[in-house]
Amino acid sequence: MRAYTRLLAFPRLLLFALLALAGVAGYYATQFRFDASSDTLVVEGDPDLAAYTRIAETFSGDDFLLLTFAPNDGEPFSRANLDRLADLAADLREVPGVGDTFTALDLPLFESPPVTLASLAERIPTLLDPAVDLDLAKQELMNSPLFRELLISADGRATAIRVGLNASATNLAKGSPDEERRARERFLAERAELIANVRAIRDRYADFGELFLGGVPMIAADMIDYVKSDLQWFGGAVLFLMMAVLYLFFRRPRWVLLPILTSGITVLFSVGVLGFLDKPATVVSSNFMALLAIITISLTIHLIVRYRELLLEFRDASHAWRVEETMASKFAPCLYTAVTTIAAFGSLMASRILPVEDFGWMMCVGIAVAFFVCFTFFPAALLIAGGGHPSKTLGQENALTRALGQWARWRSGPIIFLSFVCVVLCVVGIARLSLDNRFVDYFADETEIHRGMKYIDQQLGGTIPFEVVVQFSPYEPLTGVTDDDFADDFSDDFADDFADDFSNDLSDDVFDNGNGAAVSGGAEDPFPERYWFTRDKLNRLAKLHEFLEQRPEIGKVLSLTALEQLAHPFTGGRNLTSPEIAGLLAAVPAAMRKTLVLDYADPASGQLRLNARIHETGPSFDRDELVAEIRRFAVEEVGFEDDEIVISGMMVLFNRMLTQLFDSQIDTLAYVLAATMVMFLILLRSLPYALIGLIPNILAAALVLAFMGFMGLPLDMMTTTIAAISIGIGVDDAIHYLHRFKLEQARWEDPRVAVSWSHASIGNAMYFTTLTVMVGFSVMAFSNFVPTVLFGLLVAAAMALALFANLTLLPSLLVWFYGRRHPEPTLRNA
Repeated sequence: MRAYTRLLAFPRLLLFALLALAGVAGYYATQFRFDASSDTLVVEGDPDLAAYTRIAETFSGDDFLLLTFAPNDGEPFSRANLDRLADLAADLREVPGVGDTFTALDLPLFESPPVTLASLAERIPTLLDPAVDLDLAKQELMNSPLFRELLISADGRATAIRVGLNASATNLAKGSPDEERRARERFLAERAELIANVRAIRDRYADFGELFLGGVPMIAADMIDYVKSDLQWFGGAVLFLMMAVLYLFFRRPRWVLLPILTSGITVLFSVGVLGFLDKPATVVSSNFMALLAIITISLTIHLIVRYRELLLEFRDASHAWRVEETMASKFAPCLYTAVTTIAAFGSLMASRILPVEDFGWMMCVGIAVAFFVCFTFFPAALLIAGGGHPSKTLGQENALTRALGQWARWRSGPIIFLSFVCVVLCVVGIARLSLDNRFVDYFADETEIHRGMKYIDQQLGGTIPFEVVVQFSPYEPLTGVTDDDFADDFSDDFADDFADDFSNDLSDDVFDNGNGAAVSGGAEDPFPERYWFTRDKLNRLAKLHEFLEQRPEIGKVLSLTALEQLAHPFTGGRNLTSPEIAGLLAAVPAAMRKTLVLDYADPASGQLRLNARIHETGPSFDRDELVAEIRRFAVEEVGFEDDEIVISGMMVLFNRMLTQLFDSQIDTLAYVLAATMVMFLILLRSLPYALIGLIPNILAAALVLAFMGFMGLPLDMMTTTIAAISIGIGVDDAIHYLHRFKLEQARWEDPRVAVSWSHASIGNAMYFTTLTVMVGFSVMAFSNFVPTVLFGLLVAAAMALALFANLTLLPSLLVWFYGRRHPEPTLRNA
């Protein structure tokens, strides 16, 4: 402390050094960035993520957008609207980064009017064919097991365009860390520009109908866009409100400007450090700047209150002495509150979830910087500003803290009893917590993304995709099979006209003779792998497909089962035989083979894929239980081995992140409590003090979680951190209170007297800091991003409960544990 006070003797030199640091921090702050990729929503290192990546490399992944088009006249199958759909798809294909588009115009038609199998060998009709009956086409596609709710809405009033995007960031070429960082930055910038361009094209067609945009890449990008927007808007709002609250408390401009400048420098330094270390912000950590500013201001308020106490008590002392004494007396409690808060946020690094770990790491760095700035810039600026004049509010005790102090001194028994009742309520409420997160609920009802996701969910078979991949033996070229064997089976099983015309053509032109060459002219078979698709494989696939379709929480299911059902009108409803399957696959045009076949089958690896989507607007359900039931059915009813089933997709990955985060909170809270206990013991050197200081703050955090349980609010990626954050910030007040109580107890001996003096002094600072924190977090209620709204309001509520508990339960426990049973009469009405 002697070295520190000698440093304060040179305030101008100290400010100059801080200004130089600010310049360096400002340079690196320009390199700070937000990461909007969908990869930030999952657990890095999760084996499910590895499986998801492998599936995306083998089949089409989730890197696509879905654009719906509901024309104003309600008839998407009119020739004019189909032409408009074609123009829209053509415009989208011109966007850099768009791989391909798939629309209703690309779908094959068999009954509009009905065609023979023989004619399909020459040409497959589509909506672009002038001979197609558009009314029949609409009915065919709406009733199609493959295409309904895929590119045609359930009510038939809209069509959709599937916009395939180029490779995701997970598939970028590997290199040095710096090269990978630059490649990822380029990818994210290009992806953001792509989505903006797609939206611009959509807006150009807005006069012709209602268009909604959906897809996992857009959800991830919109999350971060909303958060960025919130930061820009809330930055000004929080600044204004903080200034108003500080002036209301202290009625002096200096006590407004100093905390604001201190928090601003803290944020600048912290962002500069993160920019230098290349630590981007994600959806989880995007609010760290607001948190950091609020925590910094709360530290400065304790310094301001202590300075004003010294000004009231030692009016004749010099301004420099009061500043030095303020910093010296508050150094220990502020240091321990900073370390305790660092421990709380540091516990998030035990979550094993990269975005949450980064959030904890960012806050640890930021709080360390906040302590440094508060004990350098604040006293230096205050010394240069001079003593000023006392305000009229100096020495006034807050009515609320005075009333709470009186309750705690004389009603400690009832307060402790009510706390036990709250504990029971906490147990019941916390038991009702769930992880039933829905992306559609993450955005306010009036936002475009919410309306679009809701429409897609209800009219186009669900919102969030997942997939089931089953393993068979890989494809091997056929040997010992003749074209005569194939033709005999083919003609026996198909209708006469197909056997006479179509099968003969196939056997002559494309049937592999076992050596990879066709029997006619030695031409290469364009799709020899079609013989890998056997009746047994499709039977097992069909059982699993039907099981998924019967689940109420699952919407559209796509697999080769749906493709095979397209042939049922030609076979009288029966399933195809193995030769017929090969014939059907040969009839699929090469241009459509990837979309209709290879997106759901990879003979080279022996995998068949079922792609499904979750109904997010339906009843609540347990996603872990759904995955377990799918696996159980595949093993017990279909006959797959457990290692032959892979269930993956964004639904699985995001739910796994939430589950792991929730599970890790037990370890996190244990770490927070242990670290807080150590801090209490070091500062207060008393085990009873340490235990008493923890109890109110644990109860406050538990009450917030119980409230969420009773209200049916699920834990999400942001609210799962509330307990650790609430305890970490809430114990700051407990540390300051116990530090002051210990001094007053040594001075007065009677704990009731010590409580009275503690409430009159540090109680005011606790009230000011808590109200400031509540105001800062409450501003988040105006966000359009629902997790931000809940996070802000629930943290504000937790702070209010922590203040109430620290000003009632904490002193009540002190009085109960240390108190004398004969109060001093002069204090009863004090």
